[in-house]
Amino acid sequence: MTTLNFEQIVGNTVSLAGHSFDVRACPDQYLGPLSDAVGKPQFPLRVAAQERTGKPCLVMVLESPHVDEFIGNIGPAKGFTGDMIRNFLHEVINLQDVDGFGFVLINAIQHQCSLGTSTSEHRDKIFRAVWAQGGEDNFVSRLRSLLKPNDVVMNCCTKGNDFELNTPLRSLVEASIRTHFPNVQTIRRMHPASWRTKSWRGVAWRYSTEINDDRDAQTESQLTVDDPDAGNKVLPDQIMQLKKLAAKDHTTFNSETETAKSEKSVAILSEPDALVSIKENQIVRGSACTVLVMGDGSKRHMKTSTFDPDGAITQKAKTLVGSRVRTTCWDPKGSPGRWSSQGYFRNIYSVE
Repeated sequence: MTTLNFEQIVGNTVSLAGHSFDVRACPDQYLGPLSDAVGKPQFPLRVAAQERTGKPCLVMVLESPHVDEFIGNIGPAKGFTGDMIRNFLHEVINLQDVDGFGFVLINAIQHQCSLGTSTSEHRDKIFRAVWAQGGEDNFVSRLRSLLKPNDVVMNCCTKGNDFELNTPLRSLVEASIRTHFPNVQTIRRMHPASWRTKSWRGVAWRYSTEINDDRDAQTESQLTVDDPDAGNKVLPDQIMQLKKLAAKDHTTFNSETETAKSEKSVAILSEPDALVSIKENQIVRGSACTVLVMGDGSKRHMKTSTFDPDGAITQKAKTLVGSRVRTTCWDPKGSPGRWSSQGYFRNIYSVE
């Protein structure tokens, strides 16, 4: 099984300025017969997932543990999420389809990707970084070791707060399940934290690996207890940096083929992140692009024939591999997010 150096990955992904965080892993657990859990104040049992019975189980997958899971004996869904599961699972799926099943809870990433703070702060970035650096392999190994014939896997991961910029977290997990366990029956449901809203309980979210193509009326991350206002926030200090970078990078675009008109566009500055690698001549949406692979697992691309015909920006990016960088993108003033939300970049700068 793949061993993760969570502390090192976190250190390479975000700057915490001395902030400590829990590096322990939350174990996968068997919680007893499903019928003994629904409607009860507590789960009837909490033992290692490998101690499950030979009977079929409903295996619920969450994205990563948060604060409550690390209080006392570590275990998945110990707080509000567990309450929602016991109170509303019977409304979320037809329990007759899993009659007599046991219940297993696992996290796609066993470590606390939120780092003990609001899930809108670090969770998505840390999850993607861990997933790209051994987390997916670790998840697949754990799932393979506990699955038995006739089990049903229920993907209840959140889509995350950054789904407009990157593939939703739950879609990353779903793609892995479908790739490695094509014969296992799967169910897709919203994260249990959203089940307090009745209209979300029976929703089967749409599976897609396309950025910003995981459409729901509202992200369930905006419904969680600790993040009622979660969303993509612009850091205050970015305003001055945008002005400085805009002076360096005055070329902009209103479409991939239109003439650059900087006065009609707005510069979008990314958050600092490690540049892991560069991929040249990658076909993205039918065009040859330079692709940046970031430390959080996300990718950004640039159509080279239009925006880097002489290869200068690509060469510049190569010199920054292994460094912390920011990228710029330009959106039309009347269409915020038009290009930045699709993963485009226009220039790249080292973070001093």
